[in-house]
Amino acid sequence: MKKRIRLSKLLSYILRHNPRILHTDVDEEGYLEIDVQEVARRLRKLRGYEWVREEDILEILRNDEKGRFEIKRGRIRALYGHTIKKVRIKYEEAEINVLFHGTTKRKVARIQTEGLKPMRRNFVHLSPNIEEARIVGGRREGETVILKIDAAKMKKDGLKIWKASERVYLARYIPPRYIQVMEEETFHEAPYNE
Repeated sequence: MKKRIRLSKLLSYILRHNPRILHTDVDEEGYLEIDVQEVARRLRKLRGYEWVREEDILEILRNDEKGRFEIKRGRIRALYGHTIKKVRIKYEEAEINVLFHGTTKRKVARIQTEGLKPMRRNFVHLSPNIEEARIVGGRREGETVILKIDAAKMKKDGLKIWKASERVYLARYIPPRYIQVMEEETFHEAPYNE
């Protein structure tokens, strides 16, 4: 199990940030230029990954609850999280009214002034529920704060939000006027998007 988690994280890193590890590149849609069988062969050349087979990669794709990966015509890509600027995946526009973003307390003042920016990534990542945002925010060091995003107002004002998977939504930028800092006691209210 630990080996598969390590492999999943390595695949995410390769597909989102650094395909050169496998001496290849991604196309504009984010697909690796080599097929999954060749990915497995090249991964086996990396120390600690000598055990990897094509079936291991396909198993990760099948069990990926976050919808991070996609395979088409034998080639694999990450669906979101890229820092590779040439990747231009076409996402469907989101039909959702409220989204959430987990961050740390020390970043809140800056976000309230500057908004949410993608930083090194191509998009700001948003969650469809508080719990998912809390998990994402909890990966960072410091006290987690949940931001509520008025997606309905953003769309009404002509700003776009896309759906990358059931658990991840994307925006180029979230201006401060659409962001509300949630208080801990409001975390347990009824779901917002039902």
